[in-house]
Amino acid sequence: MDRRKGRTARKVLAGALILGAAIMVGCSAPDGPHTEPSSPPPVTAEPAPVAESFTKYDALRRDLIAALEKTMPAITWAVDKPATMALASDGRCIFHPASMKSSADIVEPSKNFEAVFATADPILKRHEFPAFDGIDAVPGGWTVTRSTDGTGATVILESKNPAYLRMNVPVDSKTCDPTELPAS
Repeated sequence: MDRRKGRTARKVLAGALILGAAIMVGCSAPDGPHTEPSSPPPVTAEPAPVAESFTKYDALRRDLIAALEKTMPAITWAVDKPATMALASDGRCIFHPASMKSSADIVEPSKNFEAVFATADPILKRHEFPAFDGIDAVPGGWTVTRSTDGTGATVILESKNPAYLRMNVPVDSKTCDPTELPAS
């Protein structure tokens, strides 16, 4: 009987030591990408009229794509869906500039979005957006980052072979009819 108790105690002790070592390894591993969800700033400005918003945010879309193609020249981008507008459930009119789709996944070529941040953050700043706020924890294998400006407009870059660049922009529109959009 005493021998069995001794073996059991040693097994429990060995298990505890292995568990403790595993916890220590996990705690001392290098930090991965920032995975806290993005925190949009408070909305401090009213939405602009459709034509003004189209000009401003379409220019941001074009600048971001040109910079990403320059940084990762093996990956091209094309229009995925054309620009449109839709009424949100809360009654706001949301303009969606043309969404863009990459020819390949960008996570590995950008070193887990490090190159994306280095490339895009200065452009975001020039267009009055805060820098991308790290990578959001999103289920399903997606790598996602986003930035929101003072009007509540959000730029979203998400990748899971391929990548997509999308925007949601509140606009001042009485009808929220896509025919209000200027020709691109």
